[in-house]
Parts: sequence; C-alpha cells; structure tokens
Amino acid sequence: MKDDKFTINVQIGGFKLPLSIPRKDEELYRKAEKMVVQILDQYQRQYSQRATEEILILVAFRIAVIVSKQELSEDTVPLAEKIQSLDNELKALLSED
Repeated sequence: MKDDKFTINVQIGGFKLPLSIPRKDEELYRKAEKMVVQILDQYQRQYSQRATEEILILVAFRIAVIVSKQELSEDTVPLAEKIQSLDNELKALLSED
C-alpha cells in the first residue's frame, strides 16, 4: 500500500512552508503549527526589540522544554503505577490479618 501522504501549507512567522506529511498526522501538525504561532506571537510582543532569529531560537528552546517535561512525566508514569500496585498488594496483605 502506498504511503497516504499529502501536502499541507504551514504558516509561521510570515513564512509559508509546504510540508508533505502522512494524512493520519494532519491534526498533529496543525496543533504543532498553532502552538508555534502562539509562542512566536507571545515572544514577538515580549521581545519586540530582538532580532527575529533570536526570537525563533527562544521559540525552539521553549518547545524543547515542553517536550522534555512531557518525556520526564512519561518516564515517571511506570514508576508511579508500580508504586500503586505495590501499595495495593501491601494493603491486601495487611487486610488478611
């Protein structure tokens, strides 16, 4: 089966970028575009005296921090689940008495 790809146009910072993406990921790309545009707009207002390149670096860094936090959160989920499981086992053992 041929890859189900198509082209979308993403507009960020006055640039129109055509991207060939898997059709199933369109919503993900649209959400990412919206996030970047929102952060870019915020930083352009906040740092209007800075060069566009500096603002774009700040945007990229902010998104990297968001992704890192998400990865860290996902890393702790299995540990939290294991702790909950052990807690349940301990409670069950204690209630047998």
